[in-house]
Formats: sequence, C-alpha cells, structure tokens
Amino acid sequence: MTLPPPAPLDPAILERLRRGVPLRMTARGELRFDEQPVTHPRVRRALREGLDVSDSGEPIVRLGQQWCYLTVDDCPLRATAVTREGDRLQMRLDDGRWVALAVASVWSEPDRGLRSTAPSRHSGRALAVRFDNRAQMDLAPWLEIDDDDRVVLVLGEQRWVIPDALHEGEPAKDLYPHSPS
Repeated sequence: MTLPPPAPLDPAILERLRRGVPLRMTARGELRFDEQPVTHPRVRRALREGLDVSDSGEPIVRLGQQWCYLTVDDCPLRATAVTREGDRLQMRLDDGRWVALAVASVWSEPDRGLRSTAPSRHSGRALAVRFDNRAQMDLAPWLEIDDDDRVVLVLGEQRWVIPDALHEGEPAKDLYPHSPS
C-alpha cells in the first residue's frame, strides 16, 4: 500500500520553523548551531555554499530545496585573498569561490576595515563581504591617498574613491537590518 504524499505545510508554520532553527554566524565567520560550533568540515562547507538572501533580504542557508534563516553577527562572507587578472581584481571568498571584485562596491567601515559584496551562488543576490587582514594587504598595491586625503583604488587609468561608508555623507547601512535574533 502506497501512502499519499504529505500535504504542503501551512506557510505560517513553515515560516515559524525556518525562523526557529538556531543557526548563527559569528563576526569571525564561525558557524554555530544552538551556540555550539559546527565542526564537521563537510557540514561547514555545505552551510557556507548554501549562503543566500531571502526574497525579503534576510540572510538564509539553503540545503537542497530547503532553507532556514541565519543570524549573522557581521558579514556572511569573508574575502581571504585578492589578485589581479588583467584589468580586474578577483577575490577569494571563504565559501571557496573566486569572484570578480566589484570595485565600485568597496567601502570602508570605520574601525572595522573594508567591505564589499559578492553574488550568492544560488540567487545571485548581493551578500556582504568583510575583507580579512590578508585580503586587505593583497589590495594595498592598488590603493593610494589622493590630494583630498581619500583612499583611492587605482587600476590602470581607472580610479575609484573608497568611501568611509556605503554612501559618502550617510552612515553605513547594514545589508541585513532584519536578521532574525
């Protein structure tokens, strides 16, 4: 005897279940489940590879067809290296990918260092990226200080001022203002 497929979950119940998963990423990029570190390398890799943003802009983790919300203390991704390939820069992310560095998205968060964005693997939506010390040092050969005492990224004839906030003149905005707590 074959059982019929289960009825789909009520959307409100599914939302409550997704928000109830106690998954968090610390400011250092460590994944924690119920405040315990996620230590298995393949589980950590699967969670990092599943990083995405929901339709409403909140950080999530996808595993196959399922997903849950992720509490992020800082940025879901870290740039761990930067290299130049021709006339563009590439950054290595801690989820294992090398992606083009969108230089116009680079900004400096006071007392925290450089940030940027990178597309998620699944939806292509922007995920916040924090540059670690090595990646910032890798980027240093292309940085200058201009006559107005601003940091400028220089690639050939092109120059980009790196603002001290996401938009100069405005305080930096968190990409994930509604991260579940």
